[in-house]
Amino acid sequence: MVTLLLARQERVLRTLLPQLTAFGAGAVFGAAVGHLIPESLHAGQSGATVALGVTVGFSLFWVIERSLAKHDHAHAHGVFLGAPSAHESDSSEASCIHLHEESAQEIAQRSASRTLVAMTFFGDTAHNLVDGVLIAAGFLTNPSVGVMTLVAVALHELPREIGTFSLFVLGGIRPMRAVMYNLMTGVVAMTGALLTLLVGSRLADAVTLLLPVAAGTYLYIALVVARAALRDTRTEPAHWGRLGWVGAGAGAMVGAAMLG
Repeated sequence: MVTLLLARQERVLRTLLPQLTAFGAGAVFGAAVGHLIPESLHAGQSGATVALGVTVGFSLFWVIERSLAKHDHAHAHGVFLGAPSAHESDSSEASCIHLHEESAQEIAQRSASRTLVAMTFFGDTAHNLVDGVLIAAGFLTNPSVGVMTLVAVALHELPREIGTFSLFVLGGIRPMRAVMYNLMTGVVAMTGALLTLLVGSRLADAVTLLLPVAAGTYLYIALVVARAALRDTRTEPAHWGRLGWVGAGAGAMVGAAMLG
């Protein structure tokens, strides 16, 4: 509901986007350290297993981002950065180089945006899948356990969805479509719950192995987004404001996990 209201007030959303982006970085960080990692340990995974899963998730997204960046860099050289022919004048050569540099920069920005959207979508999908499975497994164990699990998930859902929504918009997705992306990942939670009800709680034992991996993906997203949000404001008062928003996002998630 909150994300839908933000999407309908696009001018306000664009004004608040730097702050919301910083909040989103903090929210996904808080989801990792305040929810996913503790839940992994609570499910019976050893510290070494959790650390390995976090490393796998973090490294996986690092490889994906570097692979996409390398692909677009090669594409830029092949299409936009070819040398001018010998009969072109010096002035046209300088103009051509300037145009090529701008084009390469635009390509790099589009690549970063696509990568951010893909990473956020798949990270959110994995998280919601686990949430849906755990809720259904709780109800299979005992209805009161299921209700407690549902309340815990609902508490941390709002700040996390605001955070991922802002990251989708930052990645170039139109606000209303970003709302749809959040809804699509929510459908995955329902699908996971339905499969658990059909198959049984044994599915939850297998899916919990994804908890630390999802935490690692969120930690990588938080690192990338927070670095971008704070990089250009280190000497400005806005730097501390955005840092505060990062802390607010992380605090909201950790606080919700503690209440749950």
